[in-house]
This record gives sequence, structure tokens and C-alpha cells, in this order.
Amino acid sequence: MNLQLRSIADKLQGEVLSDGEWQESVAALKQCKEDDEESLRSRARAERDLEDLQQRHIRWMELEEQRSRHAEQQDRLSKLQTVLRGNAFVEYIAEEQLMQVCQAASQRLRFLSKQRYALEVDSGGGFVIRDDGNGGVRRPVSTLSGGETFLTSLSLALALSAQIQLRGQYPLQFFFLDEGFGTLDTELLDTVITSLEKLHNDQLSVGIISHVPELRARLPRKLIVVPAEQGGGGSHILLEKM
Repeated sequence: MNLQLRSIADKLQGEVLSDGEWQESVAALKQCKEDDEESLRSRARAERDLEDLQQRHIRWMELEEQRSRHAEQQDRLSKLQTVLRGNAFVEYIAEEQLMQVCQAASQRLRFLSKQRYALEVDSGGGFVIRDDGNGGVRRPVSTLSGGETFLTSLSLALALSAQIQLRGQYPLQFFFLDEGFGTLDTELLDTVITSLEKLHNDQLSVGIISHVPELRARLPRKLIVVPAEQGGGGSHILLEKM
């Protein structure tokens, strides 16, 4: 005890502490302890609040990801609704289908015309002829001759039948062509018949109605319609094979 008193006296170095000063020091020490305890409690509350905020942030991130996915899906649905409004979607599908038919018909037309003509679709959805034999100039189909018109119509008909064959629930197995061959010269007629024979080998039968002798000579099987005679029976049909 005496040693402690001497230690304190040494530290005071002769200074005198009044009773009032002592009471102030005690009060200040008490206040510091209270402030320290309050700081500890504030820190504990802040740590709890931080943990709660972190959990809330994780939940917010999850909800934000869901909101982003829903917003993206809503945007797609809105665009789809815009496309399906009115006839826009039907017109789009029809335009795509028309382009496919045109491309297939153009390939056949180039073969039938010996690479001179090709078929295209203009901005208005109509057909135009590209004359590759004349520098690729484009002109209306109405400027074609009778034989050229027939080749173009034949190419479109064959292309359309091929599309039906591919997409239909029940395959198209028979295709009729009625006349039009009389406008073709001998060489072009041979090219057309060769093309039809190739088509016939694609599991599609082609029937031709014609009075052209050169064409009839190329057909392996013919149904000949014999007209009725006066005073006799009605017309009848004969099957003729090569």
C-alpha cells in the first residue's frame, strides 16, 4: 500500500488535486465508460444491420435477375404481338414462300432458256424477268413472247408443285399441263420434254394435254380421245403405249 502511494506521489510530482477536480475526473471516467458501452452497442446494431442489408441485397439480386428475364420475355411478346397484328405475319410468311418458289422457278427457267432468263420478285411482290442474255436488264414479264411466257409459266407451275409436294400432308402425285407447247420450236420443245421427263422420275406423274405431233411421239403412254361419230356411239378413250 505504501509503495502504491509513493508511486502515485511520484507521478503527481507535487501537484495537488482538489476534491472538486477529483469528482470531475470520476464523472469524466464514468461518462467515458458509458460512451464506450454505447459505442459497443452501436457497433453490434450496425453489424446486425449490415448482415440484414447483405441478405436483402442477395434477395434483391435474385429478384432483379427474375425481373430482367421477365422484361426480356415481355419485350419479345410485345414484338410478336406487333408482328401478329393484322395481316403483317401472314404477309411476311407469304413473301418468304413467294421468294422460295421464285428461286426454284428461276433455276428451271434458266435451264429451259439455256441460261438466258431468270425470274425475280420486285419490291411490289410481282415477277420480273432478268434477261442475262442482254446484260441482266430487268423487264416486265408482259414483254416475253408466247413461247417465253409458256416457259416462265411452266417453271412457276413446276416450282409451286414441288413446294406443295414438300410441305403438303398428302403428297402431290399427279400434275397436268394443258397445251401451250405449240408456241415452242423443235429444239425448245425437246428441252421442255426432257425437263418434264426428269420431273416424272421424281415420283411425280405429269399429264400433258396437247395436239402437237412431236410431243405425242415422245410420250410413253397416251390416252387418245376419239370423238363421237354421227349416228354412232359417244366419244371413247384408247390407251396407247410405246
